[in-house]
Amino acid sequence: MSRKISRRVQRIESSATLKMADLAKELRRQGEDVISLGVGEPDFDTPRNIKKCSKEALDSGFVHYTDSKGIPELRELLSEKLGRENNIDIESDEIILTPGAKFAIFLACQTLLEDGDKALLFDPSWVSYKESVKMTGAGIEWCSMNNELRPSVEEYKDILESTDISLVVLNSPCNPTGQVYSEGEIRELVEIALDNDAYVLSDEIYEKIIYDREHYSPSADYEDVITINGFSKTYSMTGWRLGYIVADEELINQFIKIQQHSVSCPTSFAQKGALCALNDPVSDEIVGEMVGRFKGRRDMLVDGLNSFSDVECVTPEGAFYAFPDVGRDSDVVAEQLLRECHVVVTPGSAFGEDCKNNIRISYARSEERIKEALERMEKIFD
Repeated sequence: MSRKISRRVQRIESSATLKMADLAKELRRQGEDVISLGVGEPDFDTPRNIKKCSKEALDSGFVHYTDSKGIPELRELLSEKLGRENNIDIESDEIILTPGAKFAIFLACQTLLEDGDKALLFDPSWVSYKESVKMTGAGIEWCSMNNELRPSVEEYKDILESTDISLVVLNSPCNPTGQVYSEGEIRELVEIALDNDAYVLSDEIYEKIIYDREHYSPSADYEDVITINGFSKTYSMTGWRLGYIVADEELINQFIKIQQHSVSCPTSFAQKGALCALNDPVSDEIVGEMVGRFKGRRDMLVDGLNSFSDVECVTPEGAFYAFPDVGRDSDVVAEQLLRECHVVVTPGSAFGEDCKNNIRISYARSEERIKEALERMEKIFD
């Protein structure tokens, strides 16, 4: 008997970042020393104080369902944090804690998009934006970046004025480029979108990992902007799966219906750890140290890449990715680096249509491993 798979699922592509990770695992099983600069997560452990709070929650029996929006005390702390650090005036009831920021993006896309709609994504964009949009049946309009890996504003404006766009996705600091957009840049992009009746989704998951600029949250000044954030990158809690979405009451009331009928609620004891992350000054000290380490690694990587004659790398201003132009097909280069150098990177083709000569390199690895990776790369770049 022939069993049907929905077209909705068939049009979704596997994650290219995880695909390269699987190839690396196979080489490791063969005994090879593989340096992974592919998957985007900090290599640091979750701070001990956060783990301690979660362990205490487990030991005390805090292991059952919570409010679908998340525990009230954590939402209240987030409301205070957003007001203090992001200038976003929001009530705790306008925040939903989700099992990861990725699921928060899923909630927004499922609520705001459907068959026949269109979303605007920048080229390049994080791989899961595209698939989250495709799951709704909506189409995608791509907007190019310039040579400095910043949005092409004229093209962006033309798209929004000529096409009925329902949702614009902004990501600053940006994955995969590492660029941080200024307040002026973000204001211009948001105002053009809102003038053309599009919602704006602002993914700010890397907000604390910034080196050379200041972070700006557009929800501070504009309605119809949905803010996405989480604990994964800032506190090295990727496996804990805890994010959040911030929006007005009308949207929150729609988002929560999906959460209630899918994942029910975020993990109980992970929320207790997040309380500690926000409450304990030790957490901020540890984050500051981590960001300092990332900055040093960035400098080492960018200097090394730009020393190769056929590679050009714009210095990233945030997150922990470099996105160099390697002057040739990124799929070929990524496979060559893996097969010949045992170094994992992600091909730029995974992130959009216009960056097939770029590769994404994560510097969330030790200085020693980055140095060794650069030495191995000389084999194909010089």
